Amino acid sequence: MSAFSNKTTKRPLSFQLYSCQVDRRRVVAWSFLIMGACWCSFFSVASAALVPRAPHGLVWESPIASGSLYYTEVERLLASYESAVAQRLHIGERGKVALKINTRGGPGLSTPLQLIRAVVEALELRGYPRASILIVDYSAHDLREAGVMPPLSQATAEFEGCPVIALNSEQYYDSEWFYDSPLPPALQQEPQLIAAERRSQQLAAGAQGRKSYLPKPLIFEVDFWINLAVGADDPALGVDGVLANATLWNVSNSRRFLINQATASAAVAEIAAIPELEERLVLNFVSLERYQFIAGPYFNSIYTRSEPRLWMSSDPVALDRLLYDRMNAMRLLEGFPEIEPMPKQLPFAASLGLGELDRDRIRIVPVPLPASGVRVQLAPEPAAPPAAEIPEPQSWLRRMTPW
Repeated sequence: MSAFSNKTTKRPLSFQLYSCQVDRRRVVAWSFLIMGACWCSFFSVASAALVPRAPHGLVWESPIASGSLYYTEVERLLASYESAVAQRLHIGERGKVALKINTRGGPGLSTPLQLIRAVVEALELRGYPRASILIVDYSAHDLREAGVMPPLSQATAEFEGCPVIALNSEQYYDSEWFYDSPLPPALQQEPQLIAAERRSQQLAAGAQGRKSYLPKPLIFEVDFWINLAVGADDPALGVDGVLANATLWNVSNSRRFLINQATASAAVAEIAAIPELEERLVLNFVSLERYQFIAGPYFNSIYTRSEPRLWMSSDPVALDRLLYDRMNAMRLLEGFPEIEPMPKQLPFAASLGLGELDRDRIRIVPVPLPASGVRVQLAPEPAAPPAAEIPEPQSWLRRMTPW
């Protein structure tokens, strides 16, 4: 079985009772009272430090206006979330926030730059200076290709005043915080040929190869983080979407999981359930400005489609389920087989309590734009089946607008 490990687990409080010439029953009673008060105080502070999340199964959907800069769409979606949780996002004790973006698919299939700008501006309005808004992804090369990280000729790695963190620089992983999975690649290749004198070295290398280190900034440095995912087909994952961007493309040594769908799916669900990583992931955004339904994960314009829709939810499973349904509808429309069976990371993650998988339990709430700002309207979804159901491919195709 896989495991999550950190060697430095410490209890925040400890007490010792010493013998003395007094009524011991009274001392013990007072000690337990004090201990209980301290523990209650500690847990109340810990819980207060976490930003609340919206209920599972709730997805907000905004139309994207033609030529939109995303500012109005993002602000209205965030206002809907803040209304649902009865709390406005604001700067917290740690004073930083992070945006996990996805540039893996190349410039044509990355998190839209304008969506990044819009979320950054919304966070500025809530008290975060740009210098405290971290933009995070795995590959420095991909970040530069997507226009997020500046060229090597520039000394400062930032995007319009926001620090950019490339996790593959190996500066942002902690050796004591890792996901451990029994998949040592070195020990899976011709084990009968490993000489006896090399076995100990191979075992040590294999033990190291089983570890995928977790990103320190998202665990220790931020009040919360937001996932700006992209939807794409992937041969190992089925759907490279919200869950994958928050997990595999956040940890080191993740390519070892892409051998087959079973190992990749298990890793996605288990990493997503790590409490220290999951508890500060507050919101997930998916723009359908561009998504790819086959031939992924790298950008192929032939199989890329666009819809003027922006989704936001605290539930990563629900968003990936919606992406899965969308991609299958397009595959059928274009004469390709559906992604079958359903990617296993979705039921795995749902079984761990990370979100809703049942389509009937996912509720899409429309968030309209101001009347003066709407230049592209989403056609209404059919009344039955439920409002979030994917329209018939023919009517859907007529509504799509190339970007």
